[in-house]
Amino acid sequence: MLPNEMKITDNAFHSLRRFHSNTGITINIGARLAFFKSIESGYTYDGREMEPRQRSLSKHVWLGELEQVVELLLKDKYPDMHQKELYKAWNAHVEDGSASIEGKTNLSSFLE
Repeated sequence: MLPNEMKITDNAFHSLRRFHSNTGITINIGARLAFFKSIESGYTYDGREMEPRQRSLSKHVWLGELEQVVELLLKDKYPDMHQKELYKAWNAHVEDGSASIEGKTNLSSFLE
């Protein structure tokens, strides 16, 4: 459902890079954590235009073993959206979640 090659926004990339420098957790793993943090917080994508320009990686690298879970969560939360819109929604969730985790210094502070 999501495209095979995916990028993230500049804002998300810079937040995840700060998270990486604070914790040592790679940007793709940070993106997964950010996505789930955003879903957990109740954030809903509003349809605004997203400009993903950073870090072109395969869907499998971004999502890892959680690929099906992420796609099911997106489809459940946004049942009327198509592939391109779901990709934008994923990006919005990563951007939203990355803003909330960028200042974390370790995994235990992430859980607070």
